[in-house]
Amino acid sequence: MHRRYSIAKKLPAATLCLCLILGLTSFLILSNQIGELSASLIDNKSRTALSRLDELVRTPLFNNDSISVQVALTGATEEANIFSASLVGVDNNLISQSTKSGPKPENTERFSRNIELQDTLIGTLVIELDSQPIYRQYNNLMISWLLLWLLFTAASTYGCHRYSEQLARRLRILTNRLPGGGEQINDELAGLEAKIQPLLSSSGQADDNHNSGYYYSLVTATIKNRQRLNNQLNQENLELLFEKIDYCTAKAIELYGGQRIEGANGAICFTIRSTQCSKQHLLICLMAVYSLQQLLERLSLKLGVDLEVNWALCSDNLSTVPLFSYDEGMAALKRLSAQLGDKMQEGIIGLHCSEYDIEQLSSIARFVLFDSNVFILKGFPEGRQTLLEKQIMHLANICL
Repeated sequence: MHRRYSIAKKLPAATLCLCLILGLTSFLILSNQIGELSASLIDNKSRTALSRLDELVRTPLFNNDSISVQVALTGATEEANIFSASLVGVDNNLISQSTKSGPKPENTERFSRNIELQDTLIGTLVIELDSQPIYRQYNNLMISWLLLWLLFTAASTYGCHRYSEQLARRLRILTNRLPGGGEQINDELAGLEAKIQPLLSSSGQADDNHNSGYYYSLVTATIKNRQRLNNQLNQENLELLFEKIDYCTAKAIELYGGQRIEGANGAICFTIRSTQCSKQHLLICLMAVYSLQQLLERLSLKLGVDLEVNWALCSDNLSTVPLFSYDEGMAALKRLSAQLGDKMQEGIIGLHCSEYDIEQLSSIARFVLFDSNVFILKGFPEGRQTLLEKQIMHLANICL
């Protein structure tokens, strides 16, 4: 499932989900807190108003001073949130009442307080509180927070979208420059991992395979006209040519994880190793050989020198310990590669492989049979050839 979507979609979606979770959680917490604060403020306001009225009407009520009681009730309704104030007698009869002019608010809350004198009930104060302005004040706070959250979410999602698009584009460029094929994976990071997996061997794999060694592929490029070059070029031009060949070889095998080793007179040798034999490993080796072949052909055209080179690729499992065993196995590979190079003409890339037949190898490239277990490379599939041309162009810009 994670391979189905691009990073350019997954990262913004993850950011949006996190912002939504943050917003929902914050909304629930803030709603609860605002409800409690609003109720507490209304309760405190009603208690304060009733307590003040109690002090003002207690004595006039005891003295039957209805005018003072009415003045106190009227003064109470002059406060912003108190709509009406009433005094009710012991027998639940209305003694006095003051109400603000204008329509009654839709939502009012009723609060009452008993007036006692020497533990004797002498009346009850009742006020109606307009709580909407208080709730509205806190609701405005909630709306302000909501707008801020929406702005933060939009900015975070957009910023993540721009960043993830750039990241996805860079990953696609890097993936397209790596050798290898395989299925198209929308997830750029997964695609990159799939491409570099054959080029790498983790430390754990190295430890597990330490005793059994590695699968080594030896590439030998034999310069068939080495003696003629010695006769045609002076020492300075010959050294310049070989320096350029060495530099091109170093840059090409660096791209494919190869390692230069000592070759025989008139031959260039390098190895590419893997933890096990696989068609993917052979494909990487063939792409490295083809890239270097094309690079040296461009070099010969640029310098005006005719290079006649053939390429032999031989592979085997070699034990890395003891060292003598490794040297012995590598020497056998060099002999096999040299023999194969002697049989082939210039410009040919030959693959010696006993693990796969020509039909099995057809999934990575086109071959023709040259000898027993020896195949001549004829070309790559169109998509892989396009990728190789880009890599060769990149190498040519660096080396030439």
